[in-house]
Order: sequence, then structure tokens, then C-alpha cells
Amino acid sequence: MGIRVAFLDCDGTLTKVKSSWEYLHRRLNIWDGLAVQYQELFRAGKIDYVEFCERDAFLWKGLTIEKVMDIISEIKYREGAKTLVEFLKSLNVYTVIVSTGISLVVEKVKKELGIDLALSNELLSENGVLTGAVKINVEFNKKDRVVKKILNTFNFEKKHACAIGDGEGDEGLFNAVNLAIILTDNIKNNEKDYIYCSTLYDAKNILERYIKSEKI
Repeated sequence: MGIRVAFLDCDGTLTKVKSSWEYLHRRLNIWDGLAVQYQELFRAGKIDYVEFCERDAFLWKGLTIEKVMDIISEIKYREGAKTLVEFLKSLNVYTVIVSTGISLVVEKVKKELGIDLALSNELLSENGVLTGAVKINVEFNKKDRVVKKILNTFNFEKKHACAIGDGEGDEGLFNAVNLAIILTDNIKNNEKDYIYCSTLYDAKNILERYIKSEKI
């Protein structure tokens, strides 16, 4: 049956921005305060991922959805993003974004690129204003949990799945699929059994060769 489903990271993979959380903080000129401190605490293992996100989201309490959408409209796609998705769709491969990024960004990407399904972390709001709360649907380095649920839902197996990400929090994602492609500028640093490339055009070509080899 070959590849039936493709799991895609969003931040740093389909878009040029490595972290939609950090991008929003920086555009609001609050990154150099508590936001960067929270990231340092998380990286040091002093707070878990859920608390990290909750602290981050609280910094945006009172911000309007309209303001957030104005800011994230600036985020650009990686070259080849549309080409990659169109290639997958032409083969009837089901496309899924699994991202720890902000849902407002991820849902925008899903709609504009024609992705079938997207899961990410939701900033909660009331009457168009952020409440400062967040709903965590995807945890850092635990994307395998989401992937396994989706595979089970559609009666797919690991051998039917591929994934493309930039490596930031994607270890679980890569380990849950048969073919893992990581986007990196340091292609020589092949520490794990992934396929490394530097562009989404390269990723598309790798997938094309892999799919053709399966049919031989």
C-alpha cells in the first residue's frame, strides 16, 4: 500500500519561522522579559512543557484575535511548501500537520495549503479577546502520541506513514513513522537514522524516489 499519510511539522518546516510563540513575543516586544526566562526554565527542565505554554499564553491575556492575526499574516512559507503538499495530494496521501505551534498560525497554514487535518495548541479566547489560557493538544517531543492515534483512527500502520520536520520537538514524530525526513542546514550531522535535506523541494524529491522504489 505504500505511503498513505504524511505528517508535517509547521513552524520551521512549512513556514520560515522556527517558533510562532517566539515570533509573536518578539513582535509584541515582550520576548526579552519573562518570555525568554520561561523558555530558559523549560530548557533547563525546571518547568514542564504544559506550564511553559501556560505561562507564555498568560502574557498575551487581553490581546485581540484581530491583532494576533495581523501579526501572523507576516509569517512566510518555506519555498516548496505548496509544491510538496500538491505532490502529496496528487498521490492521494492524507496530509496532517502535527505542531506545538499556535493554532491560529497552524489553521491558517492548513487552509491556505489545503492540508487535510491539523493539530496544534490553542490559545483560548472570549468575544475575540485572548483569556490568557491555552489548550495543549500537542506536547514537545511527544508527537508520537498524536501520530499513533491518527494511524489507529484510519487503520494505518507505521509502514504507511512518513514525516517531515525541522527537528525541534519532532523526535516523537520521526520515531512513529516509517520514513522520517529532517530539514537542516547541517546535513553532515546525521546522528540518527533519519534522511536529512535542506529544502522542501529536496524532501519532495526524496519522497518521490521512495514511492517509486516501492512500486518496483
